[in-house]
Amino acid sequence: MSSTEIQIKEMVAHKWDLASETFDTHAGHGIQSQKEKDAWKRAFQDVFPKKDLKILDVGCGTGELSLLFAEMGYKVTGIDISRQMLKTAKTKAEARGADITFGEGDAENPPFDISSFDIVFSRHLLWTLPNPKKAVENWKRVLRKNGKVVIIDGVWDSGTLESRVRRDAGALLTLLLERKDLRKGHAGYSDELKAQLPHAGGAPLEKVKEYLSNTGFEKIQIFDLKEVREAQKENMPLGERIVRSYQYYLICGRK
Repeated sequence: MSSTEIQIKEMVAHKWDLASETFDTHAGHGIQSQKEKDAWKRAFQDVFPKKDLKILDVGCGTGELSLLFAEMGYKVTGIDISRQMLKTAKTKAEARGADITFGEGDAENPPFDISSFDIVFSRHLLWTLPNPKKAVENWKRVLRKNGKVVIIDGVWDSGTLESRVRRDAGALLTLLLERKDLRKGHAGYSDELKAQLPHAGGAPLEKVKEYLSNTGFEKIQIFDLKEVREAQKENMPLGERIVRSYQYYLICGRK
């Protein structure tokens, strides 16, 4: 890894360390209701094989979905480069009595042997990676034969004037009506850092599909997360609902 890549990842880790304290309070990050939890479970039941699975949650953050997977009966390992996010994840797992292994690790280069997992899962991660194609290649490496990569991502900032106005208006409305600062719990990246990330505004579905196809994944499927999004919106302030009008998807492929 070059010195530039190391610097980028140190900057990213620092940003998420700062965001960790209030990260789970935001809709779309922490699961806010039983209805949302049930919607997530139904979504994953359509994707995961119905058998014992070893899941690697790359860029696990505060472990919100790692905990959900453990509750569903899967064996879960979560890695992240943010130590404060991992600290929160471990505290939550201990409080709930969940048997999850959390550890510091680079999502682009998971520190595991080949063929170690049945599922490699990521949520809201590809956009913050300097080398997403390399990440997908290494996720395939640690998957067992017939294992699946499962990716949840979206495009929330297309770079257009409309996108910028929508975000600014949503943040202002939330601040005025809810007394809540949408910037807290999110990692605000500098323009310098964004310039080093190919998908700083979010990873487009067609591009992610291309990554999977070019890496040799087969039986690529795309799933609608409408039920999850509707459940999330029920607990969002008006300002956040305005912002949440972007491409959002689950895509998976088999090794």
